[in-house]
Amino acid sequence: MLNMRAAVLLLCLLLAPNAHAVVAGGMVAIDRQWPATELGYLDLSFPTTITDEPGNDGYTYWAHQFWFKGGNGGYVGLQQRDGNNKALNFSIWEATGWTAEPGTQCAYFDHEGNGVQCWVAYGWQQRVTYDIRIVAEASGHWAAYIIDTASGSQKKVATIEVPATWGGLTNRTNTFLEDYAQGNQQRPSCAAVPASSAVMHAPTAEQGSVGSVSSTATTYGVCATIARASCTAEQDCIAAANVYGTLDSPQHLLNEHSGYCLDTLSGGFQAGLWDCAANTNQLVARDDGFRLLMRSPSKCLQADADGKVRLADCGNGSPQRWMPIPGSSEVYNVGARKCLDPMSGAVRGAWLQTHTCLANGYQRWRLTP
Repeated sequence: MLNMRAAVLLLCLLLAPNAHAVVAGGMVAIDRQWPATELGYLDLSFPTTITDEPGNDGYTYWAHQFWFKGGNGGYVGLQQRDGNNKALNFSIWEATGWTAEPGTQCAYFDHEGNGVQCWVAYGWQQRVTYDIRIVAEASGHWAAYIIDTASGSQKKVATIEVPATWGGLTNRTNTFLEDYAQGNQQRPSCAAVPASSAVMHAPTAEQGSVGSVSSTATTYGVCATIARASCTAEQDCIAAANVYGTLDSPQHLLNEHSGYCLDTLSGGFQAGLWDCAANTNQLVARDDGFRLLMRSPSKCLQADADGKVRLADCGNGSPQRWMPIPGSSEVYNVGARKCLDPMSGAVRGAWLQTHTCLANGYQRWRLTP
């Protein structure tokens, strides 16, 4: 009898879900306030750049949430789903109907409230900025679009119908990063949540003529400890999970094509390439806001308006935020929306600039002791 009980207990343990698994859920929230509007906004645009995609079975959602005057709310954003499937999702609570574009699927939902959800397979790529828009096209009819800013291609996703009594969009939006793996897909721990990062660039309304007045980023939820969030003075905001800016100790930034290292060129303010050496003017640190801080002089690496990369007093500007791009080994500048690139064929003494991200050898960088 004892052996039978032991066998039954073992079978139960094998079949039972992992008692230590977690539903990570939301991890980063970016609250944005907009100028007050009596009737509400008739369009919103959310530029989004994924800088580290979670990969296979990512179950990650980068969503932009909005609300209607006199009505409910909704959200729209990019997803990494099961396998390598990628999509754009568009939902509105208490919606009454829809018109789906070719390739889009729509349906009513009744969990966590009720409404209409539309989704379409969309192969978004790392470090490409996608302009995700919602637009009032007629009374009670709201459409979602996605624009690939690199190619200029535009895709209409669907139109969702809401009660005609609802007004325009309110003066508050919320952007969030969520790992939505549940059930058998649950993560064994927060540390097992796939690494991801994204830049939620400053959004606009009214065809780009109105911007938000404030953006506040916070981490929250059961996996808040593995999340990172920050917003710049320009209101470009970073949302990351299991991707950390901070380095354990200062390192060299090696250009893999040339074999030279990032250098302040005789201790000046122009960033360039030089023979790798144990000099303080080649040592770089990185903080949790993804700024690159040089040891000598004590300044931050900054992409200037002329495209050159120089050193400047450390501040909270987007030109001083540098996101690592796994796979291509590029370093993406949030303000320029371009990648770190050596000039003059990456020769010894070449200056650094920001340039269209090309994923070529010149733009491959690696941190080394």
